[in-house]
Amino acid sequence: MRYAKGAIHLNEAKDIPLLQQIFQSAYATQQQLFEFMRLRGCEQSGGALRTRLARLVKHDLVKRHTALGLSSSVYSISPNGRDVLIFRGEPYAGRGCGLDRPLSTAQHAVDLNGLHLAFLRSSRLHEWLPETEICARNILTTWGYVKDYDAVATVRDEKGRLITFALEYERSSKTDAEYQSVAIALNREARVDFVLYVITTAHLFARVSAALAQCRQHIVLCFVSDLHARLFDASVTLLREHWRTTLAQFINVKHELKGTGSAA
Repeated sequence: MRYAKGAIHLNEAKDIPLLQQIFQSAYATQQQLFEFMRLRGCEQSGGALRTRLARLVKHDLVKRHTALGLSSSVYSISPNGRDVLIFRGEPYAGRGCGLDRPLSTAQHAVDLNGLHLAFLRSSRLHEWLPETEICARNILTTWGYVKDYDAVATVRDEKGRLITFALEYERSSKTDAEYQSVAIALNREARVDFVLYVITTAHLFARVSAALAQCRQHIVLCFVSDLHARLFDASVTLLREHWRTTLAQFINVKHELKGTGSAA
């Protein structure tokens, strides 16, 4: 890409991965971005990351925001930053990044980043598809998913076997009609092994459990606090069967059933 005089020169090993993470996160704090870059071997200094971010903001590739309810500033991609990434082949179909997500959704994005980081730290995350990628597949290809999930994750179990699940982070309740549409859509999903609903409160847990109880898809629910604290040892509830186990144990059962060709 040709840059005008005085434009920023982008470091392919550090600037581009940072722009990609900001784009895929919709909104992220500086600390979260540093940890993403550190875990991926792109940055080892918090000060260097701070300087890099400031430089990207100065050249209008990244936007900095103050969001209601958040103690730290958050960063999102700018139109110029998006264009740089699209030029480099980043998939985008108009949904999933900070340009099309209002600032009021920043808390949701920051919380979802926290879950992403928890799986990254575990060293068992094989792949994390962000909403930008999921939306692009759903709009532009014939091999998408039945809905725009918050993420689709592929993880390794203790034996190194891979399993893929859709992740939905539910911070507020939907209407009955919306949940009915979700259930109909999930019943058609064939590209994931199960759907993990991460819930914030007991009342919302009860609401989602009742709303999706008749869905034929394999849905497990867990509390976000427990998932953060214990990750694969977090308690999950399998809907329809009302079976409570840990995420790790449920994944093991899914593997065993896949091996025999049975359904959970």
